[in-house]
Amino acid sequence: MGVIEAIRKGFGVAAKSMSLIAVLFVFNLAGNLATMPFTPAPGAPALPQAAMPLLFISLVFIILSIFVQGGSLGLVRDVIKEGKMKLGVMLGYGTKYFVRLLTLGVIILLFTVIVALVSGLLIAITAPLNNAVITAIVVAAVIAVVLVAALYFFIPFILSPYAVVCDDLGAIDALKKGIAVGRRPFVKVFTLLALVILLVLIALGVGFLVGLVIGLVSALLPAGAARMLMLVVSSVVNSYLGIVATASFMVYYLAKKEALVK
Repeated sequence: MGVIEAIRKGFGVAAKSMSLIAVLFVFNLAGNLATMPFTPAPGAPALPQAAMPLLFISLVFIILSIFVQGGSLGLVRDVIKEGKMKLGVMLGYGTKYFVRLLTLGVIILLFTVIVALVSGLLIAITAPLNNAVITAIVVAAVIAVVLVAALYFFIPFILSPYAVVCDDLGAIDALKKGIAVGRRPFVKVFTLLALVILLVLIALGVGFLVGLVIGLVSALLPAGAARMLMLVVSSVVNSYLGIVATASFMVYYLAKKEALVK
């Protein structure tokens, strides 16, 4: 399975998943609207009293996002394998995979924190020495550790949620399976990730252009309407590209998994 082929099929799956994209649009827009009262408008100062409500809403949204992720992954799998989806089973999929995806996220977060703490600790220990040579060596070592962790662990971790849903695995087994599939060959997963990021950047560019247009006509719109329109546009783009990315990675994972079995 080539990377371009995976992305092409990802767009095809997205075209068959408009009902799911609509659900994700509503979910993303609701999250944006919930944080809107506590998020300052562009150019306005941040409000200290809004920090705690914003943090609480963000945490709730993250937890709900894991539930929605499980439902979305299950439905995308159905489209790829059966050519159709039943939106009514989304809640069941979200419930079924929630704990495993949450556990997977916690493990990856802990791994990230450990790498960050070790890197920061090494720099903090050597910084008081005021020795440029030692500092340079330590910084180079830290960069090497981060690169190795990113290349051999973090990027293959991307495939782990697909192992949970496609192979019905627990969090630990899904991590192992994701790493095994992601490293054979690793360059394809890296390229796929890079192309998906490129799609996101293109979407951000389109969003920026839309923002400029909205900014030009904002004087003609009621107060807050321009900001609301931007939230709607970003929700549409994020929902659609989210399914394209999910489908692309799942198509790739399923193809590589079958190749490994053979």
